[in-house]
Amino acid sequence: MSTYVEGHFSRSRSIPGSSFRSTNLDLVLATLIALATPFLCQWLFKQTGGALASLLLYYGVCCIAIVWWRKGTLDYRWPSRWPWLLFILSVLIPLATAVLGFGSTPDYHASLPGFVLTLLIWVPLNASMEQLSWFYVLDSWRNRWQHGILRWVGLIVGIVLLLIVVSLIHLLFWLNFLPLSKPTPYSWLIIPLNLLLTASYAALYYRSNSMFPTFFIHLLSDLQGVLLAHYAIWPHLL
Repeated sequence: MSTYVEGHFSRSRSIPGSSFRSTNLDLVLATLIALATPFLCQWLFKQTGGALASLLLYYGVCCIAIVWWRKGTLDYRWPSRWPWLLFILSVLIPLATAVLGFGSTPDYHASLPGFVLTLLIWVPLNASMEQLSWFYVLDSWRNRWQHGILRWVGLIVGIVLLLIVVSLIHLLFWLNFLPLSKPTPYSWLIIPLNLLLTASYAALYYRSNSMFPTFFIHLLSDLQGVLLAHYAIWPHLL
């Protein structure tokens, strides 16, 4: 029995998570992640006065526990073939966002220890976590049906739910305490750039069968926000 179990999980981890065969249970879990998690995170933040409980729910349950349970992998394997052209083009998106935000982001005057800890711990942690739940939501619906009209219905629903969870988690939760830029004549560009950024995350993940390329782009995106604002997340945890 132990040999069978070890072999099963070994094979699961060798298969890209984007190829997993989802079930009706995955459709339920993915829909709950997309539609309920942002509201639960907002509610926990207001009830506790800090972000820690929400982050434990978001990272621990939605991004790690459910994804590992259902997919059998978090997809942090080094790609056998790196999509360099797509990766370089994707780098330009957070750089463009940084240019637009330069001079319009208030200085949060974080203490040096808090600022450094945010850069060294929270930025890479968040950059490695969020997309795990996002692409579980998409893949659950995208992979549920293999043929016919239901395949396209699943893909469309998955894309819509992906955009919903990305939008809601930022609007309902992150905007309560993350840095906000002052409005500028070019602020309207942030929305299409963020949509393009999400699309680049997906394209990198599916082209490489790995989370690493997506992680590095997400890292740049989070990094520029913290650097421009001189921000620390620690005062907002409790």
